[in-house]
Amino acid sequence: MILLSRSRKALLALASGVALAGCMSQGASIVSMPLPTQLGPAGNQFKASFPHSPTRVTYEDSGTKQAQYGVGVQTNTTYVSGGDGPPVVNVWVESLTNTVPPRRVNPFLRSYLAGHGGRIIKWFGRPAAEEFVPGCNPSGQCVGTVGNLVVLDGTTIYFIWTQQNSRNAAQDEIRTFRVVG
Repeated sequence: MILLSRSRKALLALASGVALAGCMSQGASIVSMPLPTQLGPAGNQFKASFPHSPTRVTYEDSGTKQAQYGVGVQTNTTYVSGGDGPPVVNVWVESLTNTVPPRRVNPFLRSYLAGHGGRIIKWFGRPAAEEFVPGCNPSGQCVGTVGNLVVLDGTTIYFIWTQQNSRNAAQDEIRTFRVVG
């Protein structure tokens, strides 16, 4: 999440910490996924399965280009859904200043992941990266799995983050995500 401002990084860290701390008291359980919901403005719509109706927040960004990627963020719309613990689903839709230069696409996609490298993939024909890592809190206790998927669609980035009780549930959640259009 290189392109997020410090205040948004702090907010993301806080939200992630609350989600991870909440999952510590949860036992493993089978979660049935709701049907995917279509969200987003025309031209930036997506579908994903959310555990609860998501809250939407839009941020304006400076558009300052990051030298290492040759691109900046103009706006970020975040859809947040979850409770005190798993399942939690967040989707960020970022409007970029320009297309990412081809030789920088893979490092740019990986910059959104938690730092474990992830895998570069194609998501329904679009460049993407994904990773699934243990859901650990700052004390080092690991419960459940965090799944991340970042998809590049022209000048739009879609980043889905989920905290689930198991790796399979996190993978199932990520598989509900689709770019519409």
